[in-house]
Amino acid sequence: MKKFSLRAAGATLALGLAAAGVSPATAATTTATTTAPVTAPAHDLAPSFTVSGMKAPGFAGLVGIHVKNVGSQRYFADFPAISFKVEVKTDHGPTGVDRLITPGWFNGAYTQDLGYNEVTGTRTFMVTLSNPVEVGKDVLIANLNFGDGLTSEGRIYNYVTVTQVGRLADDKSTGNDQNIDSRKATRLDTGGTSKGIF
Repeated sequence: MKKFSLRAAGATLALGLAAAGVSPATAATTTATTTAPVTAPAHDLAPSFTVSGMKAPGFAGLVGIHVKNVGSQRYFADFPAISFKVEVKTDHGPTGVDRLITPGWFNGAYTQDLGYNEVTGTRTFMVTLSNPVEVGKDVLIANLNFGDGLTSEGRIYNYVTVTQVGRLADDKSTGNDQNIDSRKATRLDTGGTSKGIF
């Protein structure tokens, strides 16, 4: 009786799947696909920004640049150098006008000022890491100390982008480290999000 019941149940399931246009093999494959775990890449860094909730856009204040290790292994290399290009651009205000920005660096990183491009209105910095970033850690690597944005031509408002340019050979994930825009990736140090205009 039990054997008959099991066979009948199996036949009913097969008929139901066939009526729905799904074969038992396809159903099994679909179930396996939807339950497969998502694994993190071995090496992957994701940059972001922080700013004080007291800093008003266009006025003086500090902006922090962070990287988080979202991979499954420690991120470190002596060579090639692990580095990030940071570009300060004009959101609105007078164009082709430079603004006083003093860089800082933390946790073994070093920030180099590469100068101001008058044609594009961009000041560029290079941040190079020398210490490892442990799995899951969010590390402050640099900051930008913006001077007051008031100029003789009006107040200038800036935003920042960061791009990883030096990476480990197996770090193929670029969706979270290329042209990361402060207007979309800035957190307040008190919690919440910022408009990312400085």
